[in-house]
Amino acid sequence: MKRIYFYTILLGLLTFISCEEDKTPVMELQRASEFQAFTQSEFVFSKENATAEFPIIKWTESDYGAATVVNYDVTLTNIDNNKSVLLGTTGANELKMTNAQMNTFIGKVGVYPGQTSNITISLVAKAYDYASDASVNTISFKATSYDPKAVNWKFAYVAVGYPDWDYTTAYLLGDPDGDGTYNGFVNFDSDGVSYAIIDGSDVTKVLAQGNTIEAKGFYEIKVDETGQLTQSPNPIVWGVIGDATAGGWGTDTEMDYNEDTRLWTTITSFGAKEFKFRGNNDWGINFGAVEGEENELSGKLIAGGPNFKVLKASAYVITLNLTNAGEFSYLLEETTVELSSTTVYLPGSYQAGGGWNAAQEDCYQITSPARDFIYTGEHYFPANTSFKFFDNNVWTGLDGSIAWNESKTEGKFLVNSGGGENVTIEPAGYYKIMLNTKKLTSTLKMAAWEIIGNATSGGWDTGTLMTYDPEKKLWTVDVTLTATAGDGENGLKFRWDGAWEKQFGGSFDALVSGGGNIATPAGEYTITLDPVAGVATIAEK
Repeated sequence: MKRIYFYTILLGLLTFISCEEDKTPVMELQRASEFQAFTQSEFVFSKENATAEFPIIKWTESDYGAATVVNYDVTLTNIDNNKSVLLGTTGANELKMTNAQMNTFIGKVGVYPGQTSNITISLVAKAYDYASDASVNTISFKATSYDPKAVNWKFAYVAVGYPDWDYTTAYLLGDPDGDGTYNGFVNFDSDGVSYAIIDGSDVTKVLAQGNTIEAKGFYEIKVDETGQLTQSPNPIVWGVIGDATAGGWGTDTEMDYNEDTRLWTTITSFGAKEFKFRGNNDWGINFGAVEGEENELSGKLIAGGPNFKVLKASAYVITLNLTNAGEFSYLLEETTVELSSTTVYLPGSYQAGGGWNAAQEDCYQITSPARDFIYTGEHYFPANTSFKFFDNNVWTGLDGSIAWNESKTEGKFLVNSGGGENVTIEPAGYYKIMLNTKKLTSTLKMAAWEIIGNATSGGWDTGTLMTYDPEKKLWTVDVTLTATAGDGENGLKFRWDGAWEKQFGGSFDALVSGGGNIATPAGEYTITLDPVAGVATIAEK
């Protein structure tokens, strides 16, 4: 009797475990979903009917014979190329959208403007993760798309990845003056992009193809009706310049590009003076006002046009629109946005008399001409110098540690506006300093003057660094020179930090900012530069 009792208990236990482990409800599809047919079989979308409601996509609910949560994935497919896009996922039994929204979806499956394709809408019902079924039917119709970005003058698409390209995200080139040349600006979001130019009035017509850009960024592109194409050699960064700005006519105030809005913007203070827009700190590409409309706060841009005139000194939100198919515009909006101070001091151990005094004349400063909370400056620091940032009686120091590169020529760190630790620079040298008091970040980067040109062994590709003497405040270098006449591509120049933004040419005894190449003799020489006085000397070794 005891043995029978034992097996009875064991059988019951196994049955209980089996029931506990299998919690899956037993469901069986009783009735699949079924679409309600449209009353029309063809749709032509346009700007005129864009806001109208597209017919509601309706279907009957799937029945699994038991109460359960069912979600529906509704998919649109272009039958002509087999491309699909998900219209939406819902627990209801209908989807609503406007004609404009449906037009965008059919554009995503390769229905180009002015073209007609065969479209099918299908559905999959999902109950939990393990039960699903398709509807017993689909909705089919023909659709002709339009481009809401289309303008009233001749235009063309920049078709990235052609022939498989998406017109809904394509930038436009335009010919608003009807001279036969399409012009515009395009932002490429990755390196090595290939693209074609497609006629906006007939997307089957390719104006140019096989074009590529090496580096991502914002480019100007021009193409005529014969397919002759030119593009800017390098990405363009836009800014404002003029005596209305903090940088005057010498330094651009850079703008920021937003890939979503496709607009360049900045917030900065303007004096009641003049300004222009220009790219890459160069007058080779700039925009001014329509003649007679220099005082307007908004309007069209004219390549090389007259200076804009600011009537009221104030902070402004500045917007630059360079992606409207060749017809470019600007907008100035007065703002009361908070602006930063213009100067941050760097009291530290390098100062005379024990240092750490922001009021002393020898205290370094970094500045924010645009008052945008970003401060920059360039100073020489002896080895193992310590300092902090000081502004409006607030000390800002190191938060954590400095992340130096392997050669200790560049360091990045966070700052603590409530105090923090001293910032310490170990290697002596001239440093470019950046402080962002909004993001609480800072960068130290070693910089130097150099000589460059085909008079040196590095040619025009590689500069020869100069050494700084902090007592004499001069830069020197020992170098072997080749004789050059200082004409054409021959000669030598001085440049700062490996870039051409700050450079000297002309002659050794009368240096000129941005001047011509300097003639050189042959032999071994010591060259000394005084960048403040704008003079240099050359002496045989």
